[in-house]
Amino acid sequence: MTAGLIITQGPYSSFAARWASAPGFRGLRLNTVMPVPRDRREERLRYLRRACGARPLWVDLKARQLRVREFANTPYTAVILSRRVSCRVPATVYFDNGRIAARLADIDGDRLILEGYAGRLIGPGESVNIPEASLAFLDGDLFTEGDLEWIEACRSVGVHHYMLSFAESAEDISRLREADPEAVVMAKIESRNGLESLDAIADEADLVLAARGDLYVEVTPPHEVDAAVRCIVRRAGRRAVVGSRILEGLSGAPVPGLADLADLHRLRDLGVRELLLGDDLCFDEELLARAIRVVQAVWSLRPAGLRARERVGSPDSGGRSDGPA
Repeated sequence: MTAGLIITQGPYSSFAARWASAPGFRGLRLNTVMPVPRDRREERLRYLRRACGARPLWVDLKARQLRVREFANTPYTAVILSRRVSCRVPATVYFDNGRIAARLADIDGDRLILEGYAGRLIGPGESVNIPEASLAFLDGDLFTEGDLEWIEACRSVGVHHYMLSFAESAEDISRLREADPEAVVMAKIESRNGLESLDAIADEADLVLAARGDLYVEVTPPHEVDAAVRCIVRRAGRRAVVGSRILEGLSGAPVPGLADLADLHRLRDLGVRELLLGDDLCFDEELLARAIRVVQAVWSLRPAGLRARERVGSPDSGGRSDGPA
């Protein structure tokens, strides 16, 4: 069996087209947080669509996902966000996929005021998580201005496959289809609200992505994330995709670590058929090739339970196990 792979590529990737023949290739993902001049978006979409060959180009809309807009050297400057929000304070805010935590002292619309130093300079494009039930969006709309511009560019060049970040209701899917009636939607489950609305979202969306990067931070305590992924995969069935935090250790080592391999084996045995390979693996061509080889090697193995049953039931075994009675 071969794993289906959706591969992230930047808008200016020089090697995107080479992966259309990769084992299990199911399409490319464009992360729209990456900068592209407005007058070049249609050109870049056409380029990546050609690179996909017969497979789809998935355009990842940010919607409720919070991102940093400007450099911030806390606590001397506020962290400027992509959206205007409010929540109860004090609260905890996370950066760098949960690797950095800081105390949120106050919020002024799109400005986070932190108490103390966050640990390093916070830069544009970084994701921000505020896993607080009282979090509210003050700008009122699901889509950012950038999302709407990307949808317009997609429609103009005939690209209609979208990933919808932080999908939290069936209405979110409907609103995307109102913006593009031909939309094929992969709903990204990344929050507790998304999990609570999973049944309705799965009924409405074409595919459902267990997006473990943000989900790991948003689901507290974080050890519950595995149960959340299992729930998503069971509910979506063959329409399930799992992405983020895949082979995290591979970029710093010649071979994958034990935790990385155990994670892949668990996903395969869970019945996951498609994976999304994210930014951390895909922007270096050699690293991407290594990741694909590892994934396909794991998926080519028969599940351990099946191998054990074959040994027990083989003609040579006489119906007994090889071990002591």
